[in-house]
Amino acid sequence: MNVSIFKIDLEKSQSQQRLVNKKGVVLLLALFLITLVILFTDKNLQTDFGSVKPYYVHWYGLLATSLVDLIGAILLFAKPTRSLLRLAGGWCVLMTLFLILDVFTYKQVGFSTIGEFARYLFVPVFYDSSLFYIPGLYDLLLVLYIISAVYLLKK
Repeated sequence: MNVSIFKIDLEKSQSQQRLVNKKGVVLLLALFLITLVILFTDKNLQTDFGSVKPYYVHWYGLLATSLVDLIGAILLFAKPTRSLLRLAGGWCVLMTLFLILDVFTYKQVGFSTIGEFARYLFVPVFYDSSLFYIPGLYDLLLVLYIISAVYLLKK
């Protein structure tokens, strides 16, 4: 009797773990897709606000982070383990910090203050005197990294 209860609990635990892993994969894929939309639509990111030909170094940096998201999703799908969940959660914490600290690169992209660049990145309203981009995507990306970090690290 006790063995069958243990077996049921183990199967239930394994089923819950698979669900956690699937949600983790979905979160990482969503991060990848949002980043792709930013990469393909943000002309300011592509050209440093029109001052260089495509593609600007920051664009390649964001491309690299999107590939890490994709690779993480594939690994988590192929070999779901707690250590991979924690690694993915740690990556999401790192990316959250990266996105927040990105405002300190304001001079590299032609802004005169941190506040102006923060407004461009994180206020979901079109910033005057900029090329085409979709406002709110950086906000969405930041919020999704925070949610992903919390979700993946608590499991």
